[in-house]
Amino acid sequence: MPNRSLYFISLLFGLLFVFNLSMGESFISPQELFQNLFSDSKINLIIINFRLPKALTAILVGVALSVSGLLMQTLFRNPIAGPYVLGISSGASLGVSIVIMGAGLTGIAFISNISILVGALIGSIGMMLLLLSILRFVKDIMTLLIVGVMFGTFTASLSAILQYFSPSFQVKSFVLWTLGNLSTVSYSQLWIMFILIILSLILVLYSLKGLNILLLGSDNLSNFGINKRQLQISILISTAILTGVVTAFCGPIGFVGIIVPHFSRMLIKTSDHIKLLPITALLGASLMLLSDILTQIPPNGMVLPINSVTAFVGIPFILWVLLKPNNKIGI
Repeated sequence: MPNRSLYFISLLFGLLFVFNLSMGESFISPQELFQNLFSDSKINLIIINFRLPKALTAILVGVALSVSGLLMQTLFRNPIAGPYVLGISSGASLGVSIVIMGAGLTGIAFISNISILVGALIGSIGMMLLLLSILRFVKDIMTLLIVGVMFGTFTASLSAILQYFSPSFQVKSFVLWTLGNLSTVSYSQLWIMFILIILSLILVLYSLKGLNILLLGSDNLSNFGINKRQLQISILISTAILTGVVTAFCGPIGFVGIIVPHFSRMLIKTSDHIKLLPITALLGASLMLLSDILTQIPPNGMVLPINSVTAFVGIPFILWVLLKPNNKIGI
């Protein structure tokens, strides 16, 4: 069953990728797409310079957020845990708000993409280090979840204070960033995203055995020779990097990390992370490609914020999970 599901999702992913390249201000049919892909035509320039980097960004974002959600739901054994529950994304958002609105307060007119990336990574890693320091004194992992939510609320309040004292044009830039955007990532930034996400996924691969044992209860880890604290730290580091790099380049995109792991488990009816990881990554990439397609449905070249589409899909699903009986991980 997992193999058939993987083939089906791979086919769906391929179709969505092609259709995503076809969508834009003017529709390019798949036939025109392939005919002009290796030519010097105007269509080729549109695809290579504008649509392909956006589609690749959607794929990387979907993989990073969905895998982060899988890690969080397993670690906390909580069906609505996602990459933002620990406040790591809020920490990244605070870092970006300091860069964008701090520049306005200090009179700096130009803000580079690198400075935004550095701000987001410092914010997410700083929040992760703070949580790791608390983890030394907290035995109950659910307590850490509550602390993360509190930290997220605190950092959001700090961002709100910065907005209050910042010039209106800086506040507008920050608000637009929070709506999420896949179209501003260049090829050089894509390489940075790709490298950081791949390194995080390698760390996740080394944690697969421990993730499966976590489903049986963290007390069983020592029986299999796995250090509980090291596994928790590995999961938190992976989540911090995956979430931080996406937030830096594309804004705080919500709900993907919550809903995709659920769809994956429903599809292949197993909680084995060796089988779940590729399905979750492919499904996350497919969902982001679909979400990007849906943002371009309005006429006259208008594009919806990506967060509005993911929220439209995600909120009803979360309500269904909360109201559904036996909604624990592994059931």
